[in-house]
Amino acid sequence: MHEQPAGPVSERLRWAAIVAIAALAIGVLVGVFLVPPVLTPSAAPAPATRLVPTTERSFDDAHKLSATPALTDSRQVLASGASGLVSASWCEVGADVATGAPLLSVNGVVVLALVSDVPLWRDLTTGTAGPDVEGVQRALGVPVTGKYDRATVAAVIALQKAASVTASGRLTLDRVQWVPASAGPVASCDVAVGTPVGPGQALFTVGGGLASLTLPASSSELPDRAYVAGAGDAVVPVPEDRTITDPAFLAEVASSYDFAVWKREQADGVPVQLRLAEPVDSLGVPPAAVVLADGDSGCVLDADRTPVPVRILASELGTVYLVPEHPVAKVLIPASEVIAACP
Repeated sequence: MHEQPAGPVSERLRWAAIVAIAALAIGVLVGVFLVPPVLTPSAAPAPATRLVPTTERSFDDAHKLSATPALTDSRQVLASGASGLVSASWCEVGADVATGAPLLSVNGVVVLALVSDVPLWRDLTTGTAGPDVEGVQRALGVPVTGKYDRATVAAVIALQKAASVTASGRLTLDRVQWVPASAGPVASCDVAVGTPVGPGQALFTVGGGLASLTLPASSSELPDRAYVAGAGDAVVPVPEDRTITDPAFLAEVASSYDFAVWKREQADGVPVQLRLAEPVDSLGVPPAAVVLADGDSGCVLDADRTPVPVRILASELGTVYLVPEHPVAKVLIPASEVIAACP
């Protein structure tokens, strides 16, 4: 029996099989040489460590806190004796009233302020004696004798001359307006030019001024360091009770935009700038250079891979500021690849 020669179909099938086997072989070779092997986590190479330089910085821990204001009580100042039509007024909201300052003019007569701790209830002249005279003497800064003596008369004359009014040396209720001492700035002006005024009528309201600022406790501040607070040109130490009463400091805050906003809304506190009284010399390092121990302590690795204990001050914009036990020029990162914990 003779074999039949292969037909065209069988020949094509044979060549198709050869091509498929060749393609499979090529694919295997490509996979071996071009595709990287998949490694298990334990077999993956550890990230390379490297040394980076430290940066020196004078650290002052400048930050802002929202302080709680306390205000003085408000009270109205009533006309002592002036009666007539208000022809001029120098009342200014927010201003402190000073002894000898002109307050208003009634029927063309200027009325001066007398800021004292005893109300002025009568006219005072040579020979008058009493607690009201003592209050006047304290306000004028002359010896307190309780008698309207020559020193008191001379001080009153100087006051009147400075205000360009009749220098009689006497204090009369129609020309002097008593203002309580330590009442605070003017909160409102209650009479207008062209309106009548008489004894006992409200002229203006004082008080509502800034009496103190209380700073909240801050866990981020260095516990063994003194801090100062700043406002404008005023800088004061932060008291142990964190309540600031310094007059110059409060005056700076009271004149600020932030305080005006607080008085209008009284929703949040008033921002106050704090900083260390004496800055600390520190080093800045990348976060990866630090191995934390507890709280604000840890360590870094120096160029010899030796752990150096550090005290951590703060972290800002990707830099950790710290104080090392001894100077360190370079630190190793990432330190956690070398040690898991500080010794």
